[in-house]
Amino acid sequence: MPTLEFKGKSFVYAHHLSVPFRELVIDAKKSLPVKGQKPALDDNLIIHGDNLHALKALLPVYAGKVDCIYIDPPYNTGGDWCYDDKINSPLMREWVKKSANPVDKDDLERHDKWLSMMWPRLKLLRELLSPSGIIGVSIDDNEVSNLAGMLDDIFGENNRIALAPWKAEAGGGKAKSGLRIGHEYLLIYHNGDDSAIAKDLVSVGELDLSDEIGSYAKGRELLKWGAGSLRTDRKDMWFPLPDPDGNESFPIRNDGKEGRWRLGGKNILVKQIREKSNAAHWEIRPFDPGVIVNGKKERWVPYQKIRVEERERVRGTWLDHQGTNAEATAELKQIFGIKPFETPKPTALVEWFVALHSNEDAIVLDSFAGSGTTAHAVLKLNARDDSNRKFILTQMFDMNLQDWCENSKRTQT
Repeated sequence: MPTLEFKGKSFVYAHHLSVPFRELVIDAKKSLPVKGQKPALDDNLIIHGDNLHALKALLPVYAGKVDCIYIDPPYNTGGDWCYDDKINSPLMREWVKKSANPVDKDDLERHDKWLSMMWPRLKLLRELLSPSGIIGVSIDDNEVSNLAGMLDDIFGENNRIALAPWKAEAGGGKAKSGLRIGHEYLLIYHNGDDSAIAKDLVSVGELDLSDEIGSYAKGRELLKWGAGSLRTDRKDMWFPLPDPDGNESFPIRNDGKEGRWRLGGKNILVKQIREKSNAAHWEIRPFDPGVIVNGKKERWVPYQKIRVEERERVRGTWLDHQGTNAEATAELKQIFGIKPFETPKPTALVEWFVALHSNEDAIVLDSFAGSGTTAHAVLKLNARDDSNRKFILTQMFDMNLQDWCENSKRTQT
């Protein structure tokens, strides 16, 4: 399998193993436990400090237990982050110098630096993720190809669920070389087991019909339409089914041609209909004008019976109704009265991703917490569906970027 190569990879490949374990120390003054209980590490957590050390500190308690990870790392657009991992390498000792930070857009090694920063953090995130857990990483065009290669290396290319485009700008974005680039991406992977990926529930409408079993709604007809709908296309799909009159009903199309059923003879519904005609909903439908088959202008056509008001549907990954950058800014201004964070994500986007995991008691981790959108999204989801998800956030102290670069030696939890 192809692997992603970059300067510094040999030095950061196992760096997550050498990061020292640090104790998570509870700050009781900033804690809000349930009345009558003491602050605890198994509650919602906000960890202040370098996220590499914070992730390592979480391992003793949370290794293999996190259900859902969402991160919004620096996009490496120029001046939006600093490299400060202390690794014993002449190359990387040059990278941590004050003169090299923040990482400039014209820095010829900026992609190598970004990948070297992300690699050990993603390695620790995978250790924290449960076998059926999912991880989503927001990114734009600057690093999307590098990020995809790195996630393929760490999580396995077969575990990629989607590279989902997100419509970040409502108007489509500014024109670039004749095309509008107003979208970003959400790369989504599972950790080897995709059984916990949730499906959407969609309404099938009112159950307005009934039989001896109970109420039902008319579902899809069993007659195949469109391309490949002739008997000659699938000869094994041409067979009779007993109609309500006790006669044999074949899949004859409206134009009178021999068609085929949508389901095969081994399908459980087809077997049920063969045993009892009433397992399907039947309607008499006419042929096209002028068409007569066996002396008749009409015939019985079977439909499925739907006995639940909702059904599951696989979700789509074209994310054009999950909020925009402008809506994210508006949310922050509504809360704080100002825009305290430069690149927020809308809660709708994070809600969509968190809800992609079916566990309503999921542990949700964000190690690039920023303005706290992930916590906001988790709380909104909990209120909406009466669930009990828990969030863990890690974030550096609130300071300007240059101060962050100069003071990132300090790690406090």
